[in-house]
Order: sequence, then structure tokens, then C-alpha cells
Amino acid sequence: MALVVLVFALAGAVAAACFAGEAGPREELPEAASGLAGMGVDQAPGRLAPGGAVASPSPGASGVPATPAARPPVSLGAPPPAVEAAAVLVFEPESGAALHAANEHARLAPASLTKIATAMVVLESGIDLDAEMEVHPDLEGLWLEDSTTMGLEPGDRLSPRELLYGLMLASGNDAARELATLVAGSEPAFVARMNALAVRLGLRDTHFTDATGLGGAGHYSSAWDMALLSRAAMELPAFREIVGTETHTTSGSRPVELYNFNPVLNYPPVPGVDGVKTGYTEEAGNTFVVSATREGRRLVVVILNGPYWIRDAIALLEWGYANHRWE
Repeated sequence: MALVVLVFALAGAVAAACFAGEAGPREELPEAASGLAGMGVDQAPGRLAPGGAVASPSPGASGVPATPAARPPVSLGAPPPAVEAAAVLVFEPESGAALHAANEHARLAPASLTKIATAMVVLESGIDLDAEMEVHPDLEGLWLEDSTTMGLEPGDRLSPRELLYGLMLASGNDAARELATLVAGSEPAFVARMNALAVRLGLRDTHFTDATGLGGAGHYSSAWDMALLSRAAMELPAFREIVGTETHTTSGSRPVELYNFNPVLNYPPVPGVDGVKTGYTEEAGNTFVVSATREGRRLVVVILNGPYWIRDAIALLEWGYANHRWE
């Protein structure tokens, strides 16, 4: 009962923060309402019973070797909570172990979790993050109904760092396309870099067709791959700083107030949450990668197409920490 109360309190906080942010349709606005009210999504999620299949932590499973000295935490035997989603993973980044997983290699639409890769490509590009420049958003033909933006307007001047805040906090598709063009000259050229990143990280069930996550045929990822991608991204100090920020006011030609869509970030009843991203489209349903660090131990939970994404992410995080001992 306490968890249910917490979840509805979180949903209210998310809605308040989102409506207080930039005007206009937002991709993630339906997440709290649809998830907590139990509305359906296009891909009917399957119920994942406790004790579902656990992914192998071996290097062959991910293509990225675990830290040689790291040992997986030891389970204390309690079964994981039953959650409702198309795919679920509780991942321990240091060892590369899956503490609980179901359908973790299924190729599904990731929605705005895509922007984790977008940000990582930008941060690895070597671009000057603090060089202010003019943006040129296309406000007429590129934005689909209910697409989220950070609120860019023609003539705005701001830096790539500020665009990254708009990308990761407000899930701005305008910021994604500005950054893609800035770094690679065009979005298709940038997407090629995203797919090269996926190959380098051993993301065997991932392919991108855009920098936003609006998706379509050929744009997919898996819970396992999103955990590996998030592990790599969280190793970048600038990325950690951005996704760990609750609110941000941009500097530049005019201030833009940004609010992080992560509903459990800096929320005291869920200690240690420090990232990373939410997402929603009709095709993908609600998607969520959440990272938490407690006493120096990080866990990552991935939920794809989960109608109760907030409740289930909290339950899985709490189970992961309560039911495992690090040696």
C-alpha cells in the first residue's frame, strides 16, 4: 500500500513538473498517466513472473567484457517482484551481471531512450561544448503530433552543452536534430555514428534510424543493449552531470526552463537515483532506464513497454539492493 501511495505521489510530481515546463506537446507527458492508470499500449506486454530468465554475465552475452576483478553480487534468495512489461532487466554494471531479466534480448522500440546514444555520440565527438551558436529549428514540417521539444526558436543562441540539457532533461527532439546537424552535418550522417557506437559497444540487438527515438521500421534496441549503453554513457562525467540534474535554466540569448522527466530523480524515498532517461511513443509504450548508486554500488533497471513503469522500476531497484550482498 505504501508503494502504491508513493507511486501516485510521484505521478503527480511528474505531471506538475512537465506542465510547468516548456509549452507545447511533449512525448513523455502520457507516461505517468497511462502507466499508472493501466492504459494499454500497442505491444501488449506480457506478465513477467518472479524468477524469470537471467541473462548470462559472460563476455559473449554482451560483447563487452566485465571488469576482470568485479564479482557479481550474491543473491539472498528472495524472488523478484512480478512486473508487467515487454522486457525487463536489473543490471549490475561493475560485473556485467543480470540480477533479473526477462525478454532482455527482444528487439523493441526504445522511444527516447535513443537519446542516450545521441548524447554519447555528441560527447565523444570532441565538439566544444561551450561554444555558443545560433540554432535553426524547423518549426513547420519536422515535428510530429505530441513530439517533445525543449522549446527552441529561430535565432536562439546557445551552446551544445545547453542543447544536451534540453535533449536529456526535456527529451527535446529539436535539440536532438540540432546536435546531429552540428556534429555530423546531417541527421543521417549522425545516425551512422550512432550505429557505429552500437557496434563498438557490442549492442547486437540495436539499430538506429534517427537521433530522436521517434522511430519506425528498423529502429530498435533491447533491454540488455540499453543497459550496456547506459553503463558506457554513465562513465562520461558530463553525461552523469546532465542526467543527474533535476532542473536547469539555459544560458544564451534567452533562458529556457528545463525539467527532468525522470520521476524518481532526487526523490528522497528512492535514494541514490542518478539517471538516466524516460521515453514514450505509441509504438514503444513507456520505456525507462533508471540508475541508482548506494554505498558505491550501482544498479541499472531497464523497462521496455511497461504500463506501470514507475512502480515497477522502484520495486526492482529496492529488490536489487535488498536481495543482494556485495563481497
